[in-house]
Amino acid sequence: MAKQIDIQVKESESELKKLISKQKTPTNKSRVRMLLLVKQKKVTYTKDLVPRLKVCRRTIYSWMSIYAQYGLKELLASKKRGGNTPVIEERTKVAIAEKLADPLTTMTSYVELLDWVHREYQSNVKYTTLHKHCREHHNSTLKVSKRGGVSRILCK
Repeated sequence: MAKQIDIQVKESESELKKLISKQKTPTNKSRVRMLLLVKQKKVTYTKDLVPRLKVCRRTIYSWMSIYAQYGLKELLASKKRGGNTPVIEERTKVAIAEKLADPLTTMTSYVELLDWVHREYQSNVKYTTLHKHCREHHNSTLKVSKRGGVSRILCK
């Protein structure tokens, strides 16, 4: 059974309309639109907000809970996520770029490249981390010759 909306929006309709245009992120615009729709009494149940805001019901419950407990300021506060510290150090990234750009390199696989990185620079880099870095930042692929079976890492 759908949950009936039971929050009281303190801000006026005109304030909310102005606030929508001032928002920089789509998420915050949706949050203010939710409040505006509730204030205008265009929606009665949370399920009615789902197609209008294009977010799931749990997200709407979360937004309403934040608004009811802490108010508009906290609802619109931007919360940064992520920020994992990079595993590959800058000097290692530069060395990998030089190695992959070198046409005379003898690297034939990402395993060899990983061994080289472990010997020369860092021992804490995993294969998947190195492979992903090479694919995303250097657009590299493992090139295997059809005739001789010779392979080499190429940067496009």
